[in-house]
Amino acid sequence: MKIALVLHLYQPPTQDEAVTRKIFSQCYLPLIKLIKAKKNVSLTLNIPLSLLEQADKYGYGSWISDVKDLYASERIELTGTAAYHPLLTKLSEESAEKQIVLNEYALGYYFGSRTGFEGEAAVMTKNIGGFFAPECAVNAEVISLVNGLGYNWILVDQTAIPNLSYDGYEPVYDTLGDLDIKIVARNKSLSDMLSFYRGSSVDTLVNSIFAGGVSQVIALDGETFGHHNPEGIDMLEDIINVVSEKGGSFVSVYHLLPEMRTKKIDEIIESTWGASYEDMSVGNAYPYWSGNEIQKNLDVLEKLLGENQVRIPGNDGDHDTTAQPLWFYESMTDTSEETKEYLRRLFWIMKFEHSDKYWWSSKKSILGNPMLFHRGMIERSLAYVTDAANSMPEGKIKDKTLTLVRNISSMLES
Repeated sequence: MKIALVLHLYQPPTQDEAVTRKIFSQCYLPLIKLIKAKKNVSLTLNIPLSLLEQADKYGYGSWISDVKDLYASERIELTGTAAYHPLLTKLSEESAEKQIVLNEYALGYYFGSRTGFEGEAAVMTKNIGGFFAPECAVNAEVISLVNGLGYNWILVDQTAIPNLSYDGYEPVYDTLGDLDIKIVARNKSLSDMLSFYRGSSVDTLVNSIFAGGVSQVIALDGETFGHHNPEGIDMLEDIINVVSEKGGSFVSVYHLLPEMRTKKIDEIIESTWGASYEDMSVGNAYPYWSGNEIQKNLDVLEKLLGENQVRIPGNDGDHDTTAQPLWFYESMTDTSEETKEYLRRLFWIMKFEHSDKYWWSSKKSILGNPMLFHRGMIERSLAYVTDAANSMPEGKIKDKTLTLVRNISSMLES
């Protein structure tokens, strides 16, 4: 029995500093400490720039160094993703590629080398073969884009695979058409069970894992361990111990792939890991990210900015990105004010694209929360757009953008 455990660690750019620090204390710090202690365990982590930027800004440099050491020693596998956690399925190809390439740069900056082969300033990292689309939101276009960027495998939810039921997980990777990329589905049943389990014994979980077959891919939010579930770190350690005692092991997706069978599929179903099979049966792949008027207007606003980004002045600015943290553009050295203005606008728009603005306006119920609604998180998202619009020259794009912001703001008050 080999288990590839994929943990997604993320906080939105709109998160309160106090909340991020609380989650570091409850989850991120003890999680990495646990991985370091379990010498026979390796797993796959997805850490987007959105969290790395906050970790750097708030003084968690030693945590970043620990992750870097684990990565260098191949104790963990890191995946590519989109820098600020947008739903890639909702972005233009150009906007999606910018998010992905920026995150590649961030992984190189934090976990790679900052010198090139000749000792010059550069950002380099070992090849990162896997890809995690935020919220596992995929469609044929996203998979084609990720394939074109050279990734070896991409994680999807079971609901993306045709004719695969909730109880019908297969330890295989799929191939689609003439694409080279391997499509790896998470075991939805086991992933959900681990996400929502709050019992005192892990026997039920471990028995379910072993009943599932010789290879499993389990993927969920890393915040499950210590934040969403206060006993989660202890639970994870117990699972690791019991699985090991029974002869099982935890490996990265990279190391599991050669042992998985291959199956060819003719299509991919647009899906997210938040959609149940019941949701998918009525064509709703985005149960927490679309549906009400606030979400519809946020979507219109996001598309407006994406469609017109190529026409926003400054996008073609010539700037040197060599070995500098672009996200801290205000403190960049030897950089013109014109370049900084370009970067301000670019990052404001990219940060607005994060998916949480839809999540916190859904007004749905989950994990005991009676209503997913956080006005402050939405208003902070709109602040990015307002700043970007105010930096634009007068014209239709600016007018339409600010009008949409005012309309959404008025909805928040009603």
